[in-house]
Amino acid sequence: MKPKPENRKRHIALAASCLIGLLLAMCLAVPVFAQTAYTEQEGDAGAQIDSLQSQANALRGELDLLNHDLEGIVEKHNATRAELEQLTTELADSRQRLDDMTAQHSAQKKILTDRLTAVYKAGDINIVSVLLSSNSLSDFFEQSRYIAKISEQDAKLQQQFKNSAENIRDLTDEIDQKRSRQMSLEKELGGQRIQIESNIEARKTRLEQVDGQVRQIIDQEIARQRAEQARNAADAAALLQQLGISNEVQAQVVQTSFLYLGVPYVWGGESPSGLDCSGLTKYVYAQHGVRLPHNAAMQFNLGVPVPRELLQPGDLIFWGPGAPHHVAMYIGKGKYIEAPNFGEVVKISTLSFDDDYAGARRYPLMPRGPITR
Repeated sequence: MKPKPENRKRHIALAASCLIGLLLAMCLAVPVFAQTAYTEQEGDAGAQIDSLQSQANALRGELDLLNHDLEGIVEKHNATRAELEQLTTELADSRQRLDDMTAQHSAQKKILTDRLTAVYKAGDINIVSVLLSSNSLSDFFEQSRYIAKISEQDAKLQQQFKNSAENIRDLTDEIDQKRSRQMSLEKELGGQRIQIESNIEARKTRLEQVDGQVRQIIDQEIARQRAEQARNAADAAALLQQLGISNEVQAQVVQTSFLYLGVPYVWGGESPSGLDCSGLTKYVYAQHGVRLPHNAAMQFNLGVPVPRELLQPGDLIFWGPGAPHHVAMYIGKGKYIEAPNFGEVVKISTLSFDDDYAGARRYPLMPRGPITR
């Protein structure tokens, strides 16, 4: 039985309405699905960036620990080198004194030999022969005093000769001990140098192992810091004016230190071609009449202690309680200049009194002599 024409029309209209509704629903759903997919992609990208940043921060932490250990070894190396230089100077002085003592001993030996020869030729002189040869009692007493004086001088001469021989033996032993210590220090220096080079290689290897994107983040931060330090170096005069240092000598020593902004960190360095932390302070201070050893701990022991609330521009500040491993120079306004560590340059940093802060020291700075650049 065929359906009626009216029913067929209704069925067709209903089917068309359903089809149109379905098409509209699909059209409306597409932007929602697209938006959801975009949000998920955006979230994945943000998570990836956060992950890379976390890896970069972790790497910085590792490098900071490596740098800290390396800095300690470098300062030990500097201390060993300073001791060796002092010992070498003392050895040269001891050898000169030994030459002088030997010459004096030879002269004493000749005098003593000549005196013994004269006594032998004169024969025995005793109190009886003096009495018999005297013309009077006063003459006897005069000759007796003369003989006693000669005997006293002979005894003194013999004692001097004996003492000089003992001094030569003692000094020779001292030179032998110093030479032995010198050889030990030279060996120690060699071991420290190998350890430093090994640690530098470990640092380099760790950087090479890093993911390219993480390394890029690290390099970008290094570039940003270097650009900032370059601006500081270029604006050193303006920065000095901002610090508002009223004391002329203090202003001069800060100005001197600014000459070396941007100089690369070089372990053991103490010249404008490369500086480490104690090398920078030594080099700057030398231009203001203060001779410092090339070692943070030694510099710490030489200065006058300064409480943190009384810090003044030009004071040296130290890190490493008990055995300082890092030194920098305070420039005022909570800032300091330092040669920080490997891969960095002389720069200005902000002071914070953390647990590693060891204290500050002050020295009798003088007006600047000729500038060394």
